[in-house]
Amino acid sequence: MSQFSGLDRIRARSLVTTDPSVWWEDALDGLAPSLGLRVLDAHRRITEPGFFDRLGLGVVAFVSKLQPKLPRFKRLARRIRVESERLKSLDADAFAAHLSAARLQVAAQRQIDKPEITTAEEAGLAAVAAAVFRVYGFYPHVEQVIGVIGLLEGRMMEMATGEGKTITATMAAVVAAWRGLPCHVVTANDYLASRDAELADALCFLCGVTVSSCVGDLQPPARQAAYQHDVVYTTAKDLLADYLRDDLALGGRAYRVRASLAKARRLSGGDAGLVMQGMYQVIVDEADSILIDEAVTPLIISEKRPDPLLEAAAVQAIHLADQLHEQKDFEVRAALKVVELTEVGKATIARLCQEMDAFWRRADRAEELVQMALYATHILKEGQHFVVEDGQVVLIDELTGRFARQRTLSLGMQQVLDARMGLAVSAPAEVKARLSFQRFFTRFARLGGMTGTAQEAKGELAKSYGLSTVAVPTHRKVRRREYPLRVTLREGDKFVRIVRDAERWVGRGRSILIGVRSVRASEALKAIFDREAPSLRVAVLSAVNDAEESMIVANAGQPGAVTIATNMAGRGTDIKPAPEVLAAGGLHVMIAESNDYARIDRQLLGRSARQGDPGSFQRYVSLDEELLRRFLPKAVKAMTRLMCATGLPGGRAMAKMAIQISQARAAKLAFKQRRMTVKADRESDESGI
Repeated sequence: MSQFSGLDRIRARSLVTTDPSVWWEDALDGLAPSLGLRVLDAHRRITEPGFFDRLGLGVVAFVSKLQPKLPRFKRLARRIRVESERLKSLDADAFAAHLSAARLQVAAQRQIDKPEITTAEEAGLAAVAAAVFRVYGFYPHVEQVIGVIGLLEGRMMEMATGEGKTITATMAAVVAAWRGLPCHVVTANDYLASRDAELADALCFLCGVTVSSCVGDLQPPARQAAYQHDVVYTTAKDLLADYLRDDLALGGRAYRVRASLAKARRLSGGDAGLVMQGMYQVIVDEADSILIDEAVTPLIISEKRPDPLLEAAAVQAIHLADQLHEQKDFEVRAALKVVELTEVGKATIARLCQEMDAFWRRADRAEELVQMALYATHILKEGQHFVVEDGQVVLIDELTGRFARQRTLSLGMQQVLDARMGLAVSAPAEVKARLSFQRFFTRFARLGGMTGTAQEAKGELAKSYGLSTVAVPTHRKVRRREYPLRVTLREGDKFVRIVRDAERWVGRGRSILIGVRSVRASEALKAIFDREAPSLRVAVLSAVNDAEESMIVANAGQPGAVTIATNMAGRGTDIKPAPEVLAAGGLHVMIAESNDYARIDRQLLGRSARQGDPGSFQRYVSLDEELLRRFLPKAVKAMTRLMCATGLPGGRAMAKMAIQISQARAAKLAFKQRRMTVKADRESDESGI
């Protein structure tokens, strides 16, 4: 927790604005004209790379893999660590003077077009490491310094869970801010952005850097004030939304100049114009989630426009869909999450619409709306994809398990789902601007990221963003023990087995974390615990009760605690086992349902055995669970079921291979979907739709 108040932060800003190199001093007046244009360059219309450009990017990424960066990073990090400890003898005034000099040197020697850190930044990082000791009472270890170097050079750094990514990002942000150019730190959600900004406050104050968080429902004047700080903690959706709103405020001009920025501010009176101060360096925490998983859905700025015709059509589409029969009129392809009408189904729709008005007698329109209704009925599941809260549909992010309150489905689909659930049909929205996260993040001059699970996605990160991945070794040896896979034929049997095993582990003094995919599964498993083991203390952490997250996580490491969690437990949470739990073997993780992507499972495993602590995990699989139903080939599925049902040798190994095959197929499909999304986003942008 920061020891400085908001007034201290204001005072810090007044101290550092005396340096003309600080970029945000009076909008862009603190920057040389060329740099003032550079930070606005992201608003220039980007020419999308052609085939040979993309091919060249792939070649560069491949060659980059052949040039190991870790040895150089280690040498630099050790040198920086030694230098930081030499600064321990300086008194407060001498150290403050040293920090000020280091900051000026970093700004004077900045090289915005070269990725490698400069000698001034190396010395500056040593000063920041020494500042960490004075503020928090510890020196960052070598592995954290390696992470900082990689972030500053625009790399993807894989750092295991519990290795101190938060302080790593803060140190990198301070040095990046010393360059005198905008620095944004992107986190997985609003809570983490606010928390990390607060944790960074004391260090930033000592280093002469101002910090803020910009999340949630802040109004434009407050957002504009937040973005005037040196380091801004925010989320991907907030950052992209503000970028798009600024783009709209700039009037769609192809080339933005400093004068247009000033004009927009004057016309808006600071209330409805631009809020951001340009873009240069971005540091992305949980980067695989933000740069890969979130890239599927473009962010859209829209305006509600009531449309009684569409609202009535949504209700009618549900009525028509209810008269169709699966297999005969339509087919559900669960793996692809699509519903396809058969020729018989199209003929049935045409017959049903014969006596209806002209709107429904147009075949393509009627078929599209009925397909939406079938999708809402057979693909979208309450408790997994959405919940109903206060009479409204609230979407759930499947990969994090959190509510996506600001997100809606596409035009028509949202209204059809409202009608399916018997709710008041919401007004459709007119699209004002849209952009995918992938295209957005490539507009930053320098992009660096960190996550605990980058290896599985390193190929896509290289191809899509030009990011090379560097795996940082753990500070201490990992002491995580794996127990054999448990296989059942049905989900109900699997959940009963989990309850029995949880009782056994609790009896040994351990704390238990059980990972599931959906709200529905968490509630089903909790019901079985209540029936089979009512004496156990079981808490459920999911999107439905996310407000209780901090309290549930705080108790999850206590002896005998059993926590059932959706994927939200895998990002940004820190379960600290009690001393008696560590003595008994640490936190035990149970994977009750395998996720579509192996790296999501690996995130969950990272909850245990952190920072050299003991811990263990065990995976459970039932042959009817969603991952295998959607992605496992029929022949492999039949062979696996036969071997497991009859007890043939190798059944467990076959089940493990089935999981790996399914996850590989799921990852391949998701990659194709992301490519299609980016292509559609690009075409929409070029056509002006």
